[in-house]
Amino acid sequence: MIRIIKEFIPGLPNSLVVGALRFFSLFSFISKRRRQENSRTNGEILGKESYTGKDGFIEDQHAMKPLMFGRTDMAYAGCEIVAVYNALLSLGYKKDLTELISIFEKRGSVFGGRFGTSPYSLYRYLSETVGNVRFSFKRKDFERIAEESRVFIITYYNDAKDIMQQIHTVCVTKDAEDVMKPHNAYCTQADIRSVEGLEKGLGVQGRGKILFMTGIKQNEEEVRI
Repeated sequence: MIRIIKEFIPGLPNSLVVGALRFFSLFSFISKRRRQENSRTNGEILGKESYTGKDGFIEDQHAMKPLMFGRTDMAYAGCEIVAVYNALLSLGYKKDLTELISIFEKRGSVFGGRFGTSPYSLYRYLSETVGNVRFSFKRKDFERIAEESRVFIITYYNDAKDIMQQIHTVCVTKDAEDVMKPHNAYCTQADIRSVEGLEKGLGVQGRGKILFMTGIKQNEEEVRI
């Protein structure tokens, strides 16, 4: 019975899970007062501390516990925001992390941030900010999106057989040889070149399962800073 319960949600159609997260985000309210308090706290912390590596990417979400997101903190539920930050950075955009957190607190958080941010909200924000964005929850689309995108964001089950291993979201960049590099990933393998390789490399004992993908195609001359 326990095994059946653990496998139930990962076994649901991706469209249903993504739709549910989008639905609940529409009714997730974080007061203006809390958003302002969080923004002030986060601004003070980020004025003293840096959570980025030498290349500018955020790779250790667990270190971000002092930063607030809605009614929780970034270490617990900030992976979607980190993924957007890293994706924008890879495209040449410089975005203030405090501002980015506030944006998704106002529009996109699920259950006050306790369940992170709706994947659809990431797509919507990137479409408005960058453009030339494609998203899908259909498995048949994932490989093509990964191939055609300069950078993409995936939301995935850490274990397709156990929802207790939770869901995670990462930004994936590619080098000149199309080797995929997941950022802020808990576990991964080297020299990943396919969606299947991502799922195996990111998942627990190779049992990862992608739920949603947002890909960004952008020409060099379109980059704004």
